Amino acid sequence: MRRISITGPRQYAFAEVETPVAGPGELIVASLRVGICATDMELLDGTMVYLRNGMATWPFTPGHEWVGVVVDPGTASDRFTVGDLVVGECSIGCWDCPVCDSGNYHQCPDRRETGLFGQSGALSEFFSFPALSAHLVPVGVRLEDIALTEPAAVAYKGLQRLEFRSGHKILINGGGTLGYLAAAIAAKAFSAEVVYWAGRQSSRARLSALGARPVADGEKVDYIFDTASSERGFAEAFSHLAPRGRISSVSFTGQRTVGLPVDELVTNDWELFGSLGSPNIWPEVIELIAARIIEPSKLLTDTFTLAQYPQAIELVRRRLPQTAKVMIVPFQDADEALAAAADQFGCVPTNSAK
Repeated sequence: MRRISITGPRQYAFAEVETPVAGPGELIVASLRVGICATDMELLDGTMVYLRNGMATWPFTPGHEWVGVVVDPGTASDRFTVGDLVVGECSIGCWDCPVCDSGNYHQCPDRRETGLFGQSGALSEFFSFPALSAHLVPVGVRLEDIALTEPAAVAYKGLQRLEFRSGHKILINGGGTLGYLAAAIAAKAFSAEVVYWAGRQSSRARLSALGARPVADGEKVDYIFDTASSERGFAEAFSHLAPRGRISSVSFTGQRTVGLPVDELVTNDWELFGSLGSPNIWPEVIELIAARIIEPSKLLTDTFTLAQYPQAIELVRRRLPQTAKVMIVPFQDADEALAAAADQFGCVPTNSAK
């Protein structure tokens, strides 16, 4: 079978590897839709923080935004069966330490992160995935929507970290995938007044379509959801933050340091904190998507086959105004994937780990 393997900075290959076998507690999944995000580009360029601090090493298979179909439920056949559509979390704890016991498995010292380190990502025809970190997709949900559960969950968690409540006003700083999804959740799920700062006209148009408006000169807010994570972006955010205001930052920068106005941070009693991952909230976010309260697929502008990965990466790198979310389609639907599984495995595999 084929998968994408990132082997070094700006180096990748189509690897021909053996089809995976379900180990204890694992599913075998065929990829149906895989989103490409800014973190994937930092991984490919070698600038991502996990590569800089040694948590991640080459080679690895990326792909942490995905939906797939179960082709082998392994020992988890009491929860999953062949043909089930599933999505999977990025943070995978060891489930056997005080950190995981506290519910903070995204900070487990022995954790794996899908498509980043320790757990192969979904840019592959088939891959193994821990059943404990997988979630069933409700019937009738569009694949392009549910494939973006992971970034929607990151946005939802970042809003939770703000202790943001219904009816409040919030500034969304940055109009990319996470900014758009946070704005959609704040407006649709929290009935919030949403204002935004975004550099690109296309991003501003998408945010305005949600009912958000540009932040006014001199306007102050108590809550900011930051996705810009650059010196310019932080400067813009802090210029609109009221005394005792709070900023939740969810984006990696690709840089070692970013300048911050520390004196103003202190004198205004501001709170700035990071929000990593999306622990403990996936069922809630899946419900938001299934009920079409949020529709992440409105971000989708381009799709490519797995073989067209080079073209997809080049398009993302160009940052064209008309390009938002780019998605890889290894298999068009579950039927195609199951037929390919039957060919790869000789038959559709069933409970191979038992």
